[in-house]
Amino acid sequence: MKEFISCSYNPKNNSIYSRIKEKNSSFCSFIYPNDKPQDKCGIVGISSLDSKYSIVHDLYLGLMTLQHRGQESAGISIVNGTKKVYTFKDLGLVAQALDPETLKNYWGNIGIGHVRYGTTAGSDVYFAQPYHITTNQIEFSYAFNGTIANYMKLKAQMEDSGLIIIKDSDTEVFANLLASLSIDTKDWIAIFKIAAKYLDGSYSLTLLTPEGDLYAVRDPYGFKPLCHGIFNDDQRTRNIIASESCVMDTLHAEFIADIKPGQILHIDPDGNTNKEIFSTNSRTALCQFEFVYFARPDSVIDGIPVNKARENFGRNLAKEHPIDLANTIVVPIPDSGRSAALGFAKESGLTYEEGLMKNRYSWRTFIMPTARKKAVSEKLNAIRSTLKNKNVVLVDDSIVRGTTISQIITLLRRGGAKSVHVRISCPPVRCPCYMGIDFPTKQELLAGRVEKIDKENYIELIRKEIGADSLGYQSVEGLIQCIGLRKDQLCLACLTEEYLIKSIPDLQALDVFFERSMHRV
Repeated sequence: MKEFISCSYNPKNNSIYSRIKEKNSSFCSFIYPNDKPQDKCGIVGISSLDSKYSIVHDLYLGLMTLQHRGQESAGISIVNGTKKVYTFKDLGLVAQALDPETLKNYWGNIGIGHVRYGTTAGSDVYFAQPYHITTNQIEFSYAFNGTIANYMKLKAQMEDSGLIIIKDSDTEVFANLLASLSIDTKDWIAIFKIAAKYLDGSYSLTLLTPEGDLYAVRDPYGFKPLCHGIFNDDQRTRNIIASESCVMDTLHAEFIADIKPGQILHIDPDGNTNKEIFSTNSRTALCQFEFVYFARPDSVIDGIPVNKARENFGRNLAKEHPIDLANTIVVPIPDSGRSAALGFAKESGLTYEEGLMKNRYSWRTFIMPTARKKAVSEKLNAIRSTLKNKNVVLVDDSIVRGTTISQIITLLRRGGAKSVHVRISCPPVRCPCYMGIDFPTKQELLAGRVEKIDKENYIELIRKEIGADSLGYQSVEGLIQCIGLRKDQLCLACLTEEYLIKSIPDLQALDVFFERSMHRV
């Protein structure tokens, strides 16, 4: 039985968190809309040399391909030779926000697009992107993926200088920083270079000017992916910028290169490209969750095929946490656990089976505590003929908040599973992320909370909490080896608490808020 304890307001993302405590239990859990980590956004930019060709439908296809990176809102900005930027954005999925009736009103040969999952502001159309700004100095529209960790300090400094910031959003602060720098120079390369000195956090972006110049920028650490491709045929040439390489496949474009950390790519209206490096960090920090969960399996990020890395995770899990039981099958949590489960099965010699059926027409929703069990059963159903009297190795990508894994284990047992052994391809997510994933406090992370109870045995406590017969996580060393990049090329902060940004003390205030709230219970 659960009892309601308290409800707290989170000013960082304008949401309400309810704390629930099990009767006679030391565990205190939090109710959140979704147990999977959410990245901030996906971005697309397209520039066609053919001024008579409209790229609006291509933007739409690109955003549909990146729908997994954000489901709150979608938008586009385009130019068509009139030296004016036309922008439309709305809440909802791409097909809802950018329906045919809307798209037929927009035409242009150069443009950018954006899908959003917000991490520093609420679900409001105001926060949808691209963000279009016009001042007496400059006009531009930009689409942004990341989080500016020090945006509150920047906002305060700008307001002290007389600037008016309407909403509490790093996107708006970033835009106003760029606009204010344009007072001294109209050279966008120079503006980006100066802005980088003020920014602390993660950002990959595309920016569009009324003249038709398209820019792509990736922060000095390269937290978020960004790549460049070209479509060529007898009729036209199109340069394409996207968060992931799978967009190039959708648009039948040739992948050219990843935008490097600390690099600016400029594509002028005539299709000429120019690359400039504004930072030469020897240390880079691509988010490891791109390989664990965020990116589509058919993408290649910084030279690493995502699906191959995920299969490697499963193979290594089978080595680190083997199962030696007769009548055992390997079952993925669809769809996020499939690649790792396949790798586990191949390495262990066990049979891979689909033991859970996913309802593909049940989209993720904001779930109330009383409806959580019902919501899980609406999305997943056990395949009894597969599970009956079987020992099940249940494989998934991660346990973040731990709000659904126990429900799935119960579902498998009711479906006839003899035992359930959980294997997770990501190491325990113990620490907050300040670079653009939606877990900004330690209190909302299952491993983070439980570790405080017993640091030496917290994984065993998690096993008991979720009701698994055994629990095995990927090691940090195994994760790095499976991805194929060096440790100093990855951001592992949510696993190791080793942060690269400087603004952590300010952001940790939110975690302290939760800590004090718990002590008052």
